[in-house]
Amino acid sequence: MSAPAPRPLRVGAGRAPLVLAALAADRRARGAGAGLVIAVDGASGSGKTTLAARLAARLTDSPGAGPARPAVRVLALETLVPGWSALARGAARGAAVLRDLRHGRAGVAPSWDWEAMRAGDPVRVEPLDGGILVLEGCGALAAAAQELEPLEVLRVLLEAPAALRRARIADRDPYRWDVAAWEAQERRLAAAWRRSGPGPDVVVHAP
Repeated sequence: MSAPAPRPLRVGAGRAPLVLAALAADRRARGAGAGLVIAVDGASGSGKTTLAARLAARLTDSPGAGPARPAVRVLALETLVPGWSALARGAARGAAVLRDLRHGRAGVAPSWDWEAMRAGDPVRVEPLDGGILVLEGCGALAAAAQELEPLEVLRVLLEAPAALRRARIADRDPYRWDVAAWEAQERRLAAAWRRSGPGPDVVVHAP
């Protein structure tokens, strides 16, 4: 019988950037120097974009200079999702970017222009070379549910009550959209990565 998967570390949203930055430093120290992917996932309105920005700022401002300070990039998965009904395709594009990075290549994927509702310019992520990529968005854990060695991977899941998430969406978006249909796609993707990939290392919960 295989050993049960370790329980994820649970942390509040306020402390999350500090805790995740410390975990990122530990992962980079024990890795082979290829780089680190931090996958930040959660339902719409759970705070992924805010956390990713705060984490990237903390990682960028960490002590050290030159080689001691890693290059930090953020890729919003929603820029790869080709429309309201194609969340799974966006996650697949994110997975392809990660596969390229795993092999030391630049990751290139089609993007989507949400204002024009048409394909945009390709997104290109340069090889990590010891740096850090924060992949944030619904489907990030699905994209990272694959073998990525020699890259290190830190998997993060945000949780927030539905009422709080819906209130944040209403405050954030000046237009109406089918939140329920989008959440159904999120649930299908989450079910897929829970079946095929490792669970989150850290769960960040709203206050």
